[in-house]
Amino acid sequence: MKKNRIIQIITITGLLYAIAFIITTIIFIFFNSTLINTINVLSQKLIPALPLAQEHSQFFLILSVSMMSGVTVCSLLLYKNAELYIEMAIPLITMKFTSSLFGLLFFVYGCIYHNGWNTLANLIIFTTDFPLGLWVLYVYRLFKQQKL
Repeated sequence: MKKNRIIQIITITGLLYAIAFIITTIIFIFFNSTLINTINVLSQKLIPALPLAQEHSQFFLILSVSMMSGVTVCSLLLYKNAELYIEMAIPLITMKFTSSLFGLLFFVYGCIYHNGWNTLANLIIFTTDFPLGLWVLYVYRLFKQQKL
């Protein structure tokens, strides 16, 4: 794939991610309790055997918004100038894979030890963040291979 095409893909990815993360941040800020309740309603309908999520703390809201801000800034920098800010893909990949890993680990741990951590909310973290991290890793590696 040609370098200009890779840069265009990274730029579009940065823009789409920034939009998605800004919207998600707004949802976290203004609809935090509603979001958990909605996930719990879906969980009861789709997978009633799973325990319900109980996270209604401002502490976790603050941490979530903080992380989403970091993800958004990395995405916006990639959108602004993919070639100059390509290394912003590294923290973006790290954040997406870290949240994916822990979402999956908590879900599996809850399934094994029946402690209530195997919630749909934790599974959603894995199923959304892992593909996002994989995509950025893929386009980052494409870019780096073109530079060789």
